[in-house]
Formats: sequence, structure tokens, C-alpha cells
Amino acid sequence: MAIDQILIDILDETVEALSKFDLEKLTALEQQIVLLAESNLATESIGHALPKKRQLQILLQNCRVNLDALTRLHARNMRNQWAQ
Repeated sequence: MAIDQILIDILDETVEALSKFDLEKLTALEQQIVLLAESNLATESIGHALPKKRQLQILLQNCRVNLDALTRLHARNMRNQWAQ
């Protein structure tokens, strides 16, 4: 499979994972991009993968911060429900 097609597949999966707030899937996709960038399959087109990897890393960091905040809010809400 061509690297371009692999990247397209990874990006499609990334959009789907983001829409489901699936942090585990996003982390796995980031690792796929890292492995792709480090593989011997890399050609001149691999240079296009590195910026995509960076974008995915930024998205993951932002999602992690947002999901952590939602988790804290949910925990606080649950404590308030028990206190009532």
C-alpha cells in the first residue's frame, strides 16, 4: 500500500476517533504515524507524514486536556449528587 493511502486511512480514522472522543484510538493512530515515519518504506513522500504527525500530536494534547477537564467536571457532579 502506498504511503499516501496509509496516511489518508490514518487521517480518516483520526476524524472518526475525534468525533467519538476516543483517546485510546487517537494515541494508537499517533503511534502508527511514528512507526510509518521511522520505517524503511519511507520515501520522499514521507516528508508529508511528519507535519501530519505533529498535527495529530497537537490534536491529542488538546483532546487530552479537554477530556481531563470533562472527567473532573463529571467527578465533581457525581460527588454533588451523592452529597444531596
